Amino acid sequence: MMVAIDCAEDIELASELQNYLKKHQYDAKIEGSSVMLNALDVEKVLESFLKESSRTEYSIRKIDSANLLLSKEVPIEDFGFLRCEMCGYVLSSEEELLVHRRAHGIQLL
Repeated sequence: MMVAIDCAEDIELASELQNYLKKHQYDAKIEGSSVMLNALDVEKVLESFLKESSRTEYSIRKIDSANLLLSKEVPIEDFGFLRCEMCGYVLSSEEELLVHRRAHGIQLL
């Protein structure tokens, strides 16, 4: 089955992945910033690629049975959002966070 591995517009990453796959005897083709691969164990192969290339900040997301996304994990805080320390809920302002905390019974002075 042909699987598309979307490298999130990172053409350099796609090229490096294609070279890695070819080195390991996989038939891989680049289409834009995606790598097309015909293999059954795609996720395991990608995990090995990330480990061997020391890309610990990257993750593999399964979009559906024929599409995967290979991208860097970026904390939401880097985009100016706030996260509730109790439940992980994401909010866009300090005021919203204060109101949300009340749902957890946190009393603020």
